[in-house]
Amino acid sequence: MLNVNQTPSPNPNVRETKAYIPDTFSSTEPDKLKNFLFQCCFYFCTNLVQFNTDIAKINIAMIYLTGVAQDWFEVGFNQKDQGILQDWLSN
Repeated sequence: MLNVNQTPSPNPNVRETKAYIPDTFSSTEPDKLKNFLFQCCFYFCTNLVQFNTDIAKINIAMIYLTGVAQDWFEVGFNQKDQGILQDWLSN
């Protein structure tokens, strides 16, 4: 029986899943949004320890935005300094 304070030994026969970092997304190619979101979800699922909160997921997704898409989120992100909180910053 495994003690709850004991870390299980890694199984040398199990390979760690590696997911690619999502491609960047710009609103100039809106047809790529669905693929961008899929890549983000897959990346989060394969790195559950690192992305165990919505805020962590949102922050990494915003890093991979470019152009107008990034500009839109930047405005909302900067509004929190003015006391305006956007729901999407945490959910």
